[in-house]
Amino acid sequence: MIDELIDLPASSVEEFDRKGHTCIRGLATPEELSFFLPEIEKTAHDGRYDHRPIEDRDTYGKAFLQVHNLWQRNSTCKSFVFSKRFAHVAATLLGVESVRLYHDQSLLKEPNGGYTPWHQDQTYWPLESGKTVTMWMPLTEISAEVGSMHFVTGSHKMGNIDAGVISDESHQKISQWIKKNSLPEETYGPMQPGDATFHAGWTLHRAGANLTSEARPVMTVIFVADGTRILEPTPLQDFDLKVWLGGQLPGEMVDSPMNPLLYP
Repeated sequence: MIDELIDLPASSVEEFDRKGHTCIRGLATPEELSFFLPEIEKTAHDGRYDHRPIEDRDTYGKAFLQVHNLWQRNSTCKSFVFSKRFAHVAATLLGVESVRLYHDQSLLKEPNGGYTPWHQDQTYWPLESGKTVTMWMPLTEISAEVGSMHFVTGSHKMGNIDAGVISDESHQKISQWIKKNSLPEETYGPMQPGDATFHAGWTLHRAGANLTSEARPVMTVIFVADGTRILEPTPLQDFDLKVWLGGQLPGEMVDSPMNPLLYP
């Protein structure tokens, strides 16, 4: 249903290359999302594994409720994740001909949910650098009070900051690093359902707390360039090697049935 391609402006590709992030407004229409939203919400609800009260969770647990690989749980969710339109944008931003799925995630920031600390996704991924991009799409309107993600422009060119496991401590360490390197922080502000940000694997990003009474549902899809090689994992990457790569080993190319080709 979301397979009709769009012409991505050259300015978006340039912005992504330069900044490590970009925002594409109206990538999906509200009408398209209204079709997928009920099934995404139901599938995410059924897949929830952390039922602790929010006050009993650690910082990362307070940030959002996270459910992975909805595409394997529900055929409608699979149609969303496998969108040719989304994958084409990812391939264009990466400057490659074809992309595969790494995995998807439903992220529900609950009412009064906590902040998401600064972090780099690639810290957890045993994959070659420069080969990944994450789409972050709100499924409902994000007001100025809730806010979208914040990015550190140019941080994708700085490599691994090695701040450790995402936590209050790593957030402080990265905050100090940002200040020391005088890198600008940017956000795209309020977003409509179907708007989407895209960020590179090493791009630093965070999100503020949800101080409203409304939940903030988001779907993310992580794309990896076809032909990307799996690396020897660090201790922080062992989990991803075992779970998201279909049993493949370091040195092999990402091409397991868990990582299907999404474009072309």
